[in-house]
Formats: sequence, structure tokens, C-alpha cells
Amino acid sequence: MAMLTVVTSDGAVELSAPVSISLGSEIIWSSNTGRISTGKMVGDVIAEKEKVTISWQNLLKEEYDLIKESLKAGFWPLIINVDGEPYQINAYRGTLTRVPMGQLGDGKYYYKTVSTEIVEQ
Repeated sequence: MAMLTVVTSDGAVELSAPVSISLGSEIIWSSNTGRISTGKMVGDVIAEKEKVTISWQNLLKEEYDLIKESLKAGFWPLIINVDGEPYQINAYRGTLTRVPMGQLGDGKYYYKTVSTEIVEQ
């Protein structure tokens, strides 16, 4: 897989190639959604939002730092490829999870895996 180009409000940034990218379409329900006494589900669908899950493996600390800096806290525009077409969303990053591997023989610090979800606002 090639480098991942993320386009945010700060411009285009090339991140390390992820090992996987998955797209999901999340249904957002009204606040009064739930089960009533009969067990029937009630509520209203108010929106459908994209969720992008990205995973990397064997990253240098510098590569992780660039991901964290590029996918910063807050809302920002993001252009992703959905079903073969560019799709722009206003997005935010969920938890950025990392599994440290530590320093290897080359003296550099590595992460075994890094992953995050990017969610449409």
C-alpha cells in the first residue's frame, strides 16, 4: 500500500503507508432512542456518518509523531476515497492507540502497531 495522504486544514500531509483502512457508515439515532416496555426499539435516524479506521505496523517514533500531529484534536476537513470517489468530510480523530515495541538494535524507537478512527462530525 502506498503512502497515505491526508488533506486537512493544514494542507496535504503524507503519512506512512497503513496496513489497513476500513470504512464504515455509522447511523446516528435521536436522543430518545431505546427500547420500550414491550421490547420494541423506538427512535429516529437523524444522520448517517462515515467512520474511517486506520492501522499501521512497525512505525518509527517519528512516523507516529507525524500521525499524531497531522490528525490533531478538534475538527478539520478531510478528503478520503470512498467507493472510488474523493469524499470530503469535516472530521475528528478518536483515540490514537499505540503498542510500543521499544528500541531495537539500530537504536531507534518503534511502535508495533498504531491505530485510530476518524469520524465525520
